[in-house]
Amino acid sequence: MRLRIHHYLFAGFLGVVGLVVVLITLFVGSGLRDELDATFRADVGRQLELAGALVSADAGANPDSLARTITDRIGYRVTLIDATGVVLGDSYVDPGDLAQVENHADRAEVGGVLERGEIMSFAERTSATVGVPMLYGARRAELGGEPVVLRIAAPQTDIEATVRGVQRTVAVTGLFAMILALAVAYALSVALARPLVLMADRARQLREGDLTVTVPRSGVSELTELAVAFGRLTEELQVRLSELGRERDEMQTLIDCMAEGVVALTEDGRILRTNRAARSLLRLPETTSFSPVGAVIRHPEIKRALDDSVKEPSQSREVEFDGRNMLLASRALDRGGSVTTLLDITELRTLEQVRSDFVANASHELKTPLTSIRGFAETLVEDDPPTDVRRRFLELIRGNTLRLQRLVDDLLDLSRLESGGWAAAAEPVEIGEVAREAWRLIDEDARSGLSFAVVGDAVVRGDRRGLVQVFHNLFENAVRHSEEGSSVQVAVEPDDEHRTVHVRVVDDGEGIPEQSLPRIFERFYRADESRARDVGGTGLGLAIVKHLVGAMGGDVRAESRLGHGTTIYLSLSQA
Repeated sequence: MRLRIHHYLFAGFLGVVGLVVVLITLFVGSGLRDELDATFRADVGRQLELAGALVSADAGANPDSLARTITDRIGYRVTLIDATGVVLGDSYVDPGDLAQVENHADRAEVGGVLERGEIMSFAERTSATVGVPMLYGARRAELGGEPVVLRIAAPQTDIEATVRGVQRTVAVTGLFAMILALAVAYALSVALARPLVLMADRARQLREGDLTVTVPRSGVSELTELAVAFGRLTEELQVRLSELGRERDEMQTLIDCMAEGVVALTEDGRILRTNRAARSLLRLPETTSFSPVGAVIRHPEIKRALDDSVKEPSQSREVEFDGRNMLLASRALDRGGSVTTLLDITELRTLEQVRSDFVANASHELKTPLTSIRGFAETLVEDDPPTDVRRRFLELIRGNTLRLQRLVDDLLDLSRLESGGWAAAAEPVEIGEVAREAWRLIDEDARSGLSFAVVGDAVVRGDRRGLVQVFHNLFENAVRHSEEGSSVQVAVEPDDEHRTVHVRVVDDGEGIPEQSLPRIFERFYRADESRARDVGGTGLGLAIVKHLVGAMGGDVRAESRLGHGTTIYLSLSQA
C-alpha cells in the first residue's frame, strides 16, 4: 500500500490526541487522589478531635467499650494505646483477644505522637488485619488521668474507587473526544494534503512536458505561497523552454541553410543532429536522432569515417558515394562526440575534368591546323614547287588559318558566355527575319545546292545578335553534314497559352547516331571525328547555341536518326 501524506498527518494526530487523553487521565487521577487524600486527612483529623473529646469526657469508662462507643459515633475503627504501645482497646478486636495483639509502639502514626511529640500524626498502609489500604490518624488524649494514644483507622477504598471512577469517566469522555478529534483531524489532514497531492500530480504532468498545468490556491497561506511559486516556476519554464526551442530552431535553420552537410554525433557514436544537405547527400530519413551510425548509413567508407570521428581529434578524406564525390572533414568535440561536414565536390571534380578535357581538346584542335600550316610553309620555303602546287599549298594554309580563326572566335565567344561577360538583351525579334539573315551569312558556295524555307513566323523576346548566331551555327552544322539537293527548314509555332514560341530547325542530312545525342551540346564533342575535321567543324557550335538560348531563358534539344536527318528544337519566350 502506498502511503500518502494525509496518512502520516492522521497518524500524527492520532498519536498526539491519544497521548493527550492518556496524560489527562493520569494527571486527573493523580490530582484528584491528592485532593481527596487531603480532604480525607482533614476529615479524619476532625474525627480525632471529636473522639478525643469523648475520651476525655468519659474518663472512667472501659477503654475497649469506649473504643466501640466512639466507632458507633464516627463509623471508623478506633484503637486506644497506652504510652508503652500496649493496646488498651480496639473496636475491631474482641476483648478476649486484646492480650494477643502485638505492641503498636512501632507504628508510624503512634511513634509520631509518642516519640516525636506530634499532636496529630498520620500514616498510610495496608492493614494486616483487614487487608485494605488504610489512613491511620493518631493524637494524644487522657483517659482516667493517664496519657493514651487515640488512633482512628479509616479505609481509603472510597478514595481509590472515586479516583478510578473519575479516571474511567475521563477516559470514556476522552475516548469520545478522541474519536471526534480524530474525525476532525482526518478531515483536516485530507484537506491539508489535497493541495499537496494535487501539486505532486501537477509536478508529474509538468515533468511529462505539459506546461499548461496550474495549481489552485488554497486557504492556507503557506500552501498558497507554494502554489504561486509553482505557477511562477511553470511560467519561467515555459519562457526558458520557448527560448531554448527558438534557439534550437534557429540553429537547425542555420545549419539547414548551409550548403555543406553537417552530421553531429554523440560520444557513443549515435547521430545527434543532421541538416537538410547531409540528409540529401546521404539519403537519410528525416528521423535519425540517436540512431546508431550503422543503422542508417550502409556505405562502408562513410560509416568508417563517422565512427573514427569520435575517436580521432580531426580527419579529412574524400569518398565517392552514389556517383558523387564528397569531402568529409571531422572534428572531435571537447565534451565528447564529433561534428562532420560533408562537401559535395562532384561539380568541382567535373569542372577539373572539363578544364583538363578542354585544354587537351583545344590544344589538339589548335595543333592540327598549326601543324598543317607549318608543314606547307616549310615546304614552300625549302623547296621551289611548281606554281600550281604552290598555289594549292597557299590555299591550304589559308583554309587552316581561317579554321584557326573560327576556333579562336568560338573559344572567345564560349568563354564570354560561360563567364557571364555577355548579357542577353530583351527585345522583340521576328524569328523568320532572323533565320533568313543567318542563312544569308552562310558561305554562298557552301549553301549552294541546298533549299531553305521558313514556315510560320512569331515575335520572341530575346537578343537579336544572339539569335542570329544561334541560327548561323545551326545552319553551318546542317550545311556541313548535308549532301547537295538536301533541304533546311525552319518551322515556327507560337504557343499563345503558354506564351512560348517553338522553333524547329530541320535538315535531311546524314543524321547523328543515337548514342551521341546526349553529348552533342558538349564542347569539342563530335559524333564523327574524322568527318567533322574533314568538313572543318570546331566542335563548339552547339555548345555556344546552348549557352545563348539558355541566357535568353529558352531551352534547346535535339532529335536525330542516323541517315534520316536532324531536328533541333528551340523554345523561346513570346514577346
